[in-house]
Order: sequence, then structure tokens, then C-alpha cells
Amino acid sequence: MTLVKLGLWQMSRAQEKESLSHALKFRSEQVYYSLASLPRDPRWYSLTLLGEFDHSKAVLLDNQLYRGRPGYHVLYPFAADNGWVLVNLGWIAAPTYRDQIPTLPEHHGELKVTGIIAPPSNLLELAPEQWGTQWPVRVQNLDLAVLGEKMALPLKPWILQIEPDSPVALQQTWQPVVMGPQKHYAYALQWFLLAIAVSGSALWWLKRSKV
Repeated sequence: MTLVKLGLWQMSRAQEKESLSHALKFRSEQVYYSLASLPRDPRWYSLTLLGEFDHSKAVLLDNQLYRGRPGYHVLYPFAADNGWVLVNLGWIAAPTYRDQIPTLPEHHGELKVTGIIAPPSNLLELAPEQWGTQWPVRVQNLDLAVLGEKMALPLKPWILQIEPDSPVALQQTWQPVVMGPQKHYAYALQWFLLAIAVSGSALWWLKRSKV
């Protein structure tokens, strides 16, 4: 029974991923040009904004690998339309030593940024978050409520993942769907086959015990 439940759970996860893929395709093709015009649920829509970065409050999302090399995702708060959005510029390599911070890019003046609106990351934390008083801060997860409090800025509850062809974009490694629905269907099939095998073995033993 447990094996069947695991198979059904994988089936439901596959259906969720299919729905997400369809939403991504549909919504990412619709572009908004201001924060005020966004729908109540803005996830996965494209957004283009004019504004300025605040480089004094850089955020480094830790434990990001690219081609086997450790690094960070670089995020800056971006002021636009009387609001603040945390923008993920992409991946940057980590220095050789852990106590070093990479040299971060800066883009001054009014800029146009375009990206996909995405929920913040929810990654495995290897150790409790240590919040210092210096910027940039190095974090394992993007807790926007905490970051907004530390920055003293009213951050939106989502991230703008910058378009790869943006002139301010770094190396892009972000993927909206980590595992496609096909893998979940494959896992479900494995659980169902295992359930059939276990049931067949149980029936064989029952018949043998009656002989």
C-alpha cells in the first residue's frame, strides 16, 4: 500500500510540473511594464522596468555550482515605480578562499531590466544562517522578509530573474523547473512495478504455505 501511495505521489508531482510548464510558457510570453500593472499573482510573467540598482546592499546566494565550479548568484535591490525589487543578475565564480568575496559588477544610472518574475529559492541549508552587519551578505536562502528588514527596504515578495541577453546579466544558471514531469512519471512507474513485484511475491508465499 505504501509503494502505491508513493507512486501516486510521484504522479501528482508530475502533473504539478506539467501545470507549471504550461503556466511558464503562457505567462512568460506576456510582458508587463510597471509594478502597478501586475496581476495579483505575478509569478512567471515577464516584467520590464526602468530604475536604478542599489549596489550598497548586494546579496550573494551561496552554494551555486556552474560546470562543477562553486560560486554565487548576485542579487541587487532595484528601485522602480516607487517600489523595490530584488534582481538576480546571475552566477559569478567564488574566490579560492572562503573568507574572500568576489569582485561584484556595478551598473550606475537609470537602466532598463527585463526578466521573469519567480518565487524566491527554497534550498537546503547546510548550517544556520549567520547574519552579519556588513554588505554584501552571503545567504543560503532568499528570505525576502528578512532581507527587506536588513535592507530597510519594502522588497516585493518575489525575485526578478534577469533575461540572459540583458547587458547587465551575468552567467545564467537559473532554471524554473529543476525536474521535468517525465522523471516523476518514471519514478511512479518504478514504485508501481515494485508494488506489483511485492504483491506477487506475497501471493506466491501464501500459495506455497497452503500446500
